[in-house]
Amino acid sequence: MKIVFFDFIYRYGGGPQLAADTMIRLSRHHQVEVIDPYGQSQPYIQKLTKHGVKVHILMPGAKFIFLGSPRKPWQRLWRFLCAVPHYVRLRRRLIQTIRRIQPDLLWTNGKVAFRFLNVGRALRKIPMVMEVIGCLPASYYRDSVGRQMQKRLSLVMAISTETARQLTAAGFAPEKVHVVYDTIDFDETVQKSMQPPEAPLPGLGRHPAVLVPATLIPKKGQDTAIRAAAILKQQGLNPVLWLAGDVVGDDDSYAQYLRKLAKELNVTEDVFFLGWRNDVPAILTRADMMVLPTHEEGFGHVVLEAMLLKCPVAVTPVGGIRDSVQDEVNGLVFPVGDEKRLAEQIQRLHQDSALRERLIQHGYQTVTERFTPENHTVRVLEGLERLLKTGEVK
Repeated sequence: MKIVFFDFIYRYGGGPQLAADTMIRLSRHHQVEVIDPYGQSQPYIQKLTKHGVKVHILMPGAKFIFLGSPRKPWQRLWRFLCAVPHYVRLRRRLIQTIRRIQPDLLWTNGKVAFRFLNVGRALRKIPMVMEVIGCLPASYYRDSVGRQMQKRLSLVMAISTETARQLTAAGFAPEKVHVVYDTIDFDETVQKSMQPPEAPLPGLGRHPAVLVPATLIPKKGQDTAIRAAAILKQQGLNPVLWLAGDVVGDDDSYAQYLRKLAKELNVTEDVFFLGWRNDVPAILTRADMMVLPTHEEGFGHVVLEAMLLKCPVAVTPVGGIRDSVQDEVNGLVFPVGDEKRLAEQIQRLHQDSALRERLIQHGYQTVTERFTPENHTVRVLEGLERLLKTGEVK
């Protein structure tokens, strides 16, 4: 089977890492080629080519165009209109490249990329698969694009049971939805953890040292972590909170809000904005714990990294996180937006060494037994085997 993967990749976060790893592992069983719009994420391109996966870059030197926040519809419309010539050239090159490769299957992980692949009739005869890496509510798929996805996609691979539930609730045929579970590159994660951080970590040596690795957007809940840090400081502890992540596009209003909140709570010397980091595994080995106060999550890629590196986790019970974290067994759980409970959980991890060790050992067991790259690959191949049996893919 010849597979072509296409998506808009502009930085090497959890989703692109999973995509690259999946294509590399699939290339051992099928012929795989990747089409990338701009070649903007060098770590992504380099990893694929290092492992022998052929990459076609459509418009080298160009960059992903951010249309702006959905809360600014006129700005988004204006930017889209200005970008129409760019998108026309990009799609023309995409179609030409796919026709030249002549794949048996198209694969994408994103809604934007799906639109590019599905507009017009040029590529309609080629079966398409999508791996859904988030955990958005069913309402997200109840628009015109979502309805097109339900008809067009031959198979939808969901990285968590909650993702699968939302997809079927949105109207996707249950027989088309296949749960594969998220995974990480174990060897790469361990290797990165052994390297020195790419930049100094302010406050290193203070405890508890808490890492929150997430994009600076409201749904990731960094404000809850900042409020928890303020509570811990009031209780006489000397916490340090590392926020590893940056804004998406040019809307930095949430980042400004977080900085203002830290100032109001008198924790500016305790909360540090690290920006986008490619060395999260190295930071995890220097942190006392990893906290994910997110309001929604496809799976929690970094949860697996923390478990593998024996860094205890405190998380919210949302989305796919519920597939990997069991409260009081391999991690601690706190309600969304509950800074008091989060502060309590951080304090427990800081003071109770027996609890900490038990969570670490069970977390390591969880990731190395249930969420290995091999298990993910087996599940993906099972999904593709279903397509072969139906005759949609030959």
